[in-house]
Order: sequence, then C-alpha cells, then structure tokens
Amino acid sequence: MEKLKVIIIDDEMLIRKLIRMKMDMEGLQLELAGEYQDGADAMEHVKEVCPDIIISDICMPEVDGLSFSEACLQLFPDIKIIILTGYDDFDYARRGIKAGVFDYLMKPVRADELNATLQRAVSEIHQLREQRQKQKKLLEEMKRNLPALRDIYLNQALLQELPDTDMETNLETYGIKIRQGTDYGIQLGILAIRESISELELTDQILNEVKSFFQSDTDILVFRDHWNRIVIVAGKADLPFAECLAMLTSMIQEKFHCHFSLGLSERYGSWMCLHQSYVNALSDMQKKHGTRQQNSAAQGPWEQLTSRIQKGLADESLEIIRQIFSNTSLPADTLQKKYYQSFQKLYLDLEINPASVQFDKGLKWCRTTEQLHRCAASVITELTIRKKSALDYRYSELITQVISYMTAHMHNEQLNLNLLANEFCVSSSYLSRLIKQYTGRNYGDILSDIRFLKMLELMNTTDQKDCDIGIQIGIYDAHYLSIWFKKMSGCSVTEYRKATSQKTK
Repeated sequence: MEKLKVIIIDDEMLIRKLIRMKMDMEGLQLELAGEYQDGADAMEHVKEVCPDIIISDICMPEVDGLSFSEACLQLFPDIKIIILTGYDDFDYARRGIKAGVFDYLMKPVRADELNATLQRAVSEIHQLREQRQKQKKLLEEMKRNLPALRDIYLNQALLQELPDTDMETNLETYGIKIRQGTDYGIQLGILAIRESISELELTDQILNEVKSFFQSDTDILVFRDHWNRIVIVAGKADLPFAECLAMLTSMIQEKFHCHFSLGLSERYGSWMCLHQSYVNALSDMQKKHGTRQQNSAAQGPWEQLTSRIQKGLADESLEIIRQIFSNTSLPADTLQKKYYQSFQKLYLDLEINPASVQFDKGLKWCRTTEQLHRCAASVITELTIRKKSALDYRYSELITQVISYMTAHMHNEQLNLNLLANEFCVSSSYLSRLIKQYTGRNYGDILSDIRFLKMLELMNTTDQKDCDIGIQIGIYDAHYLSIWFKKMSGCSVTEYRKATSQKTK
C-alpha cells in the first residue's frame, strides 16, 4: 500500500523534530514530505507536495495555523489537518471546526495521543479512497452497461405508462435528450421477424443491420423489445420515417430472405407517449399482417402449439412440444436461449404475464436437453390448465387447486393420490383420470417434475447440501435422490453442479 504524505508546520525547529520523532511512521505507513516554519511557507509548497495529512501549530508569525487551514481546505478539502495548540480557547476551536479541521491536540503533545489521531486520519483517508474507487468502478460498470440498462427501462416504458417527471429524468440519464417544440415528438416502428423463433442469431444480425442503417441519425433510436421484435423510434417530426422503413425492410428481405411484419404508429407529441405509440404500432401491425398470418396454411410448430393451448388441448400441446424437442440437434445452452425467447412470444400470444408462470423460471436453471424438456412440459401443462379454466371447463379449478397443493406439500414423503383424494373429497381413481384428462400427464410425472424443478431452483439459489434439498422436496433417502436426479435430468448431481459452476464464471 502506498504511504501517505505528512507535512509539519511549526515556527520552532525543535518542536518540528520532536513531533517527527513521536510519529509512528512505519506502523502507520506514513512518509514525511516536508517541514515548514509558517503557513505562508507551507502554502507555497502544498500544491507541489500534495500532502494527505498536515500537522500545524495554531500560533505562528505571518499566517497562523487556522488561517492556513481555512485557505488550504478551500483548495484541498480532503486533506486531514491536525492543529497543535497551547490555547484552550473556544473561539479558536469554533473557527477551526467551521474550517473543517480534522482534530486538535494540546501541547505538549503526547506520542500516544498523536499516533491515535494519526491512525484515525489514516483510516478515514483509506475509507474515502476505497469508496471513491468503488464509485469509479460502479460508474465504469454503469457506463459499460448503459445501453442494456437503457433498453430494460425503455421496455418498461413500452409496456406501461410511467410518471412524466420520472421518465424525463431517466431518459436523460440514459442519454436520450428530451427536446421540446413543434419539430419534435416520436413515431415508432416495430419489425417482427417470423424466423427469429427458430433461428436465434437472425434477429441479432438484422438488429445490427438496422442500427447500421440509422447509425448517423441522432434522432433515431433502435432497440429490442421483450418479444425479440425490433423497435425503432424517431424523435423528430420532419424525418421521412415511413419511407426509410420501407427502404430498410426491402433491403432486409433481399439480404436475409426472411418473413417479417411491420407496424408503424401515428406521430405523438413526446417520449412520454412511448407506451401509446407502441400499442398503436402493434395495432397497425395486426391490421396489416394479422389476417394473412392467421389464414396461412403452413403454420409452424410454435403457432400450432399456441393454437392447441388456446383450445385447452393438453395431449396435443404436449405432443407438439415433444416433436419440437425431437427435431433439434442444438446444444443445450443454445436450445435454452431459443426456448426462452419462444416461450416469451408464446405468453404474449396467449395474453399471459410471464412473471405469473410458475415453472417458467426453471428454464434458466436447465443444463441438459432432458431438463429443458421436463421444464417445457411443465410450462405447457400450466398454460393448458389456465386456458381450460378461462374456457370454463368443469373441473379446471379443482385441478388447479390439486397442483397448487402438490407444489405446497412436495416436502411430504407420503404425498400420494390417496392423500390428495381425501383432501379434495373424491376417489383416487377418479382424481387420477381427471388429472390425465386435464393435463395429458400422469399424477406421478407431474409430482416428479414439481420436485425436480424445485431441486434445480434450490441448487442454484442456495448453498444447501443435496440431502437437505432432498428433505425439502420429499425425498429423504440420499442414495435414491442421486439415482432419481440422474434419471430425471440425464446427468448426475455432481455433473450438474459442475456445469452450473462453469456457466456462472
């Protein structure tokens, strides 16, 4: 650690030497950077020496210690000044306190008091430097992450109207200038790439192409929304925005040979209308492309899945998700990103809030294709039951309650169909048939997946041992837990933890 610099100011040479002898220079990691006989002399050298600590007599010719302290602290407020005085005078002390003097010591100075005061000064200096270093790193981190943080905030503003005053301040924080006048306002375009669901890198490539297209236009902002669509916002009224989008989409189609939907909002008065503009652009996209897409004979598997879930068809929905998994050879980490994006679009199409989907969070903890498949199947089951409930199926509410009970009581080793049947006053055989009918899955498979996804969650969010996690999910035998986990996920607990550790590094 770099030593801190100290200077001593006193008009008596012997006093200066005595103070120097009493200081624990090595123990406190200090170095003497100079000795001066009065404040005027010291003031001439302060800028050159840059001391961290100053020890000064209060009474000196020409410029006394307090006058020097006031002048010095105005220029260098971080310097710690320790005043030595033989005057027990309150007026002097009050003036020094106002000036920002660190501490006072009465003459004759004792070594233990001097070093204790120096120790406090050293500690405060190091704490201040550490805080500033942390602040500097934080600012650098924020600067690096500013585009991502800006996009997160803009996505919040797309989905809901935010308070005007807060929004204006936040937009300026993220480097978006709020300009007033008839020449300014916003118009928003949305570009949705149909192939982005199956081709993960395609949207990234097109996003970069769009950013490059508008890179010289300071009044146009390009980012991605939660559903992997490209959002383009023009912030000036006299821009030929619609014409630019027409040129852009023509170029994209020619270069990438993809299918897309384009929506363009009306012009709004300011950035405070971002949510309204977004909704308006979505409505425009639906008018232009909705009917054609719905009547398309060649529906992709995800469109088919949306249609089956909308109708509450559990068996067919699960069969489609099985086919989707069986028709891919992508590595698990790429598959994970693909299905996360696909499910986000699925929630939008089904008009379901992603945060309310219980099993969705499990996707980020999956490390193998088997794990992803189990998690996806659980999500599909949850969504199908919701849609059946919305369609007023007779027993949908009962099945929802049964699965909620299983989730809340998974720690019970004795949890079985008989226990559930008694709890909900039906026969076990009838309940088994209802579960199969409404979810397309057996009771045992559903319970296993609930326990499995909870184990993944605990392994990723806690430091608990495997045996303790097993108790929380209702599997008390550690040996059986190990066998069961490998059967469920296609890898051992050790392999899973190793893969998780590598991913977080």
